[in-house]
Amino acid sequence: MVACAEPVLSSPDLGGGSRTSSPRNGRERSVASGGRVAWGGAATDRGGDRPSASQRRRGRRTGRACAPAGPSAAVALRNPSSHNAATPRRSRRDGRESLARGDSAHGTRTRSHRCGIQTAWTEAAGAEAAVAALASSLDVTRIAHLVIFFSPAYGVEALNAALARAFPGVRVAGCTSSGEISPMAGLDRGLVAIAFPHEGFRIASTVLESVDHLDAERAAASIRSLRCALETIARGGQRFAISLIDGLANAEETVIAAIGYGLDGVPLVGGSAGDELTFSETALIHDGRVHRRAAILLLVESDFPVEIFKNDNFEPTGVKFVVTDTDHEQRTVRELNAEPAAVEYANALGLDPDALTPTSFAAHPLVVRVGGDYFCRSIRHLNPDLSLSFHCAIESGVVLTLARQKDLVEATREELARLDARLGGVDLVIGFECVLRRLDAEIHQARHSIAELYRHYNVVGFETYGEQYRSMHLNQTFTGIAIGRPAGP
Repeated sequence: MVACAEPVLSSPDLGGGSRTSSPRNGRERSVASGGRVAWGGAATDRGGDRPSASQRRRGRRTGRACAPAGPSAAVALRNPSSHNAATPRRSRRDGRESLARGDSAHGTRTRSHRCGIQTAWTEAAGAEAAVAALASSLDVTRIAHLVIFFSPAYGVEALNAALARAFPGVRVAGCTSSGEISPMAGLDRGLVAIAFPHEGFRIASTVLESVDHLDAERAAASIRSLRCALETIARGGQRFAISLIDGLANAEETVIAAIGYGLDGVPLVGGSAGDELTFSETALIHDGRVHRRAAILLLVESDFPVEIFKNDNFEPTGVKFVVTDTDHEQRTVRELNAEPAAVEYANALGLDPDALTPTSFAAHPLVVRVGGDYFCRSIRHLNPDLSLSFHCAIESGVVLTLARQKDLVEATREELARLDARLGGVDLVIGFECVLRRLDAEIHQARHSIAELYRHYNVVGFETYGEQYRSMHLNQTFTGIAIGRPAGP
């Protein structure tokens, strides 16, 4: 075991430093031309014009040694020996869901998993009603750490206050979403909760503030301190990390680079907070506080087999675009192949730029090659000057490739079946799915089939503005952590 400094429990903001760039080894770059190659929608970055009501309706549901690290982000550490000693009520452990007591009208349901995690989901109207539904359906005495994904329609401040009242002494982390995922299907303005138990999991969590001006070295030091904190309660289980990042701060690449350096090999998955495709404001909550332009990291040790994964449903074509003019900080591409970006992209699709919609971008993704693999670089929206804004940072000289889609349902089915076989049975999947995959499923009338898969494999999570996988920030993918069934009957 490595020697660890005493964990820091509170500290100042991590902002103020210079940004770092994401790794670029193996990225395909060229100055060659060829191919002609938008994605419509009028949603803009934070501070810009908001989309019209009709557009919103269309989009909404269609081993490094641990040493003193200096100033560190707040570390929330859950010691399994400190929980309430009261005898919990018996709960169902076979993965079947049950209606919450007294809340069948709101469709609130819970599911108890063999690993000890409880999940719950609700579409109850209003923050107080939704949290009350959760509190009445979950065995609160068993909960050590609560992770929630929720519609911004609840109001983040109101929801945060309600959670503090309903779950005293429970660590809470979560974020706004563009849709919530439950085993029963996607929710329309709902809330999903993942309740980790006292036994079977050890969790430490931290907040990185001001991620759009992140001091990468201080952030990495904070993550190393977090690892040290987990060492104090570690039992030698498998470890993974979950990231929740402000989806409108345009900082995921910087954050993931810093986190990856600090984690020193611990596998990471996560998602970028959403706001139902309004692109106005996303928010996170952590232990009674609301955070914006921030990131939350949870470091988890599990007594059960786990595996992180990523899944997509596209393959590259021969149509290439060279990024010839870009605003890297704003994630805006002005020119592709020395032509207005939207015009070049629309021409490749046989469309007029005015005909581009969010579904156009979901159906015709752009990808970049990193090493021997391709990763999606999704378009966020079309700008009035015919530039394109992306969900990922794009640099000049990068070669983008137009991709064609494969069957979404079959690609997802194959990945979940692979995980099931490797783990000897999947008990639960915590998933982070790009909101564009939902739009793609709606285009192909596949949402019911996807929902059936998620029901079968107990998938819970949220629809994101971007996904994290190891050291990469991705788009139009499905990433997550699969937890295997405990041994025995």
